[in-house]
Amino acid sequence: MSGWVTSSYIVYGTSLVLLSKIVYRSYRMIKNWYNRKSMEKELWALILTNELSLSCVAEHTKTTNGFAAISSNDTKVPNKIDIIERGPLCSNPYCVDSNVRIIVDLLNATKYSIDIAMYMIGSIPISEVLAEASLRRVEVRVITDNSEPSLISSGTEYLQKYGVRVRSNTQTSGKLMHHKFCVLDSPSRVKYLLEKQNTLFVKKSAEIDKISSILMTGSLNWNVRGFSTNYENILLTNQKQMVQKYSDEFQHMWKLFDPTNEHAD
Repeated sequence: MSGWVTSSYIVYGTSLVLLSKIVYRSYRMIKNWYNRKSMEKELWALILTNELSLSCVAEHTKTTNGFAAISSNDTKVPNKIDIIERGPLCSNPYCVDSNVRIIVDLLNATKYSIDIAMYMIGSIPISEVLAEASLRRVEVRVITDNSEPSLISSGTEYLQKYGVRVRSNTQTSGKLMHHKFCVLDSPSRVKYLLEKQNTLFVKKSAEIDKISSILMTGSLNWNVRGFSTNYENILLTNQKQMVQKYSDEFQHMWKLFDPTNEHAD
């Protein structure tokens, strides 16, 4: 009798162990599936500016003095996808303060590379966060148009003081560099940077794929007038093919506009 009881306990214990393993493996399978689905999720958002962009500025100044930007030094910086899904911070979807904060927060959440092709950059909050990104060793590259009478007016001289590399279309006389787009953490660029630093071996390809790459493109120059008084748009998306197309075009121009003709990266 005691032998039968002992055997029953052994069978029962073994069954519990097997059942717990099945439950655990099922949980891991479901979790991995969910993570893959989350990674595959494509999204977009739209920033618009119009005659209503300044309609709420006085209220912000009177109450909260604008919205506090997410800092890259915060204990937990939100993912870029979370920032896009968060949407505007103001009930006015055209709010200049809210729109600038979306851009600033996305830049602060960038880990490896920021590539900007912008006809003109004049926004002080954006210029400051780009300088901060460069100081925390994010690679920041800017391509701007050469037709501006002064580098100071487009904000590029300020950026260069903080290690941001800037190039313009000096080799293409008569042709404007009229793009207005920005690529954050391009997968191909991140892979290149890690290979250059000899750290790719500690970063699996799957980990690179998990990095949220964002494209921002539209009609809006990143300056005060663009965000506040013009009728403009910026499309934000993580659609992989679009991100890579714009990243490739940026790299093409970066080499083309190399003043040394050495095609430095």
